Amino acid sequence: MQVAIVTHDRHARAYRTRALLDRLTARGVRWVLLSPDRTILEMRQGTLRFLDGAGRVVTPDVVLNALYLASGYGLEVIEGFEAAGIPVVNSAAGWRKAKTKALASVAFCVHGVAHPETVCSLGVPPALGAVAHATLGPPLVYKPWRGTMGAGVTLLTRPRSVYVAMARLARRGAPVYLQRFVPNPGRDIRVMVVGGEAIGATYRLARRGRWKTNITAGGIPAPCPVTPELAAIALAATASVGLDIAGVDVIEGPQGYQILEINAWPNYERFDQVAGVDVADRIAQLLIARAQKAAADQAEAEVAAADG
Repeated sequence: MQVAIVTHDRHARAYRTRALLDRLTARGVRWVLLSPDRTILEMRQGTLRFLDGAGRVVTPDVVLNALYLASGYGLEVIEGFEAAGIPVVNSAAGWRKAKTKALASVAFCVHGVAHPETVCSLGVPPALGAVAHATLGPPLVYKPWRGTMGAGVTLLTRPRSVYVAMARLARRGAPVYLQRFVPNPGRDIRVMVVGGEAIGATYRLARRGRWKTNITAGGIPAPCPVTPELAAIALAATASVGLDIAGVDVIEGPQGYQILEINAWPNYERFDQVAGVDVADRIAQLLIARAQKAAADQAEAEVAAADG
């Protein structure tokens, strides 16, 4: 069995990459790291082949979409594997919905997943400020259209600050994503979902005098129990965007649990120690199971074709 991992982390420097490779190796699974800019797609006489940077043919039984750059650079490689009928964990479509906050919010809304009120636009039309003020009201939170680790997220506490922010974004030609600020106990929750199961969770506590809870912004992780209610909303959010692996950010507000956002290739460094779960091994198990199912389905189809 071979697993192809398509990632921007071509040298496996990140903990999440190294840990996964260790778990796959321990289970006797061959793996190959594919960097999008060093992967070759060869189309010849109706045959699609994938080659690594050295020109070696890659024939994986399953592909892991481990891309993380906000630009989505490399999704074409994932889509190529999908077109070839190779099972992919975290589809290109699901990844794109998770990475583009507006698309994730649309998915949460139409699937009835609890989510703070949100207003977004690809531009800054004249009515946007008034709509945002009427729908959300300060305080509200501005988030980049795509982004991770809390970078660029800004709390707007006064009406004037909302209009100033809109003017600045209009000058830059940037898209707008605004969300109601949810009063909370100074923390949010990261739930890790793998293969349709909420395998663990951690609180992320904001430091005194701050409101951001992202670990990269100084948030402090702490153990959090996975209650049935917490698992249910995390799984609903993951299913709504079509992911197999996700880090789901949940806030505890006056109306109960609400989904802030979802991450398609979450960083689980420190998470596994705090939550007491081996995330990398659970991902390895999922990849193996998906490859085995694909092989079984193929064998069944061949038998059916022979009988027919």
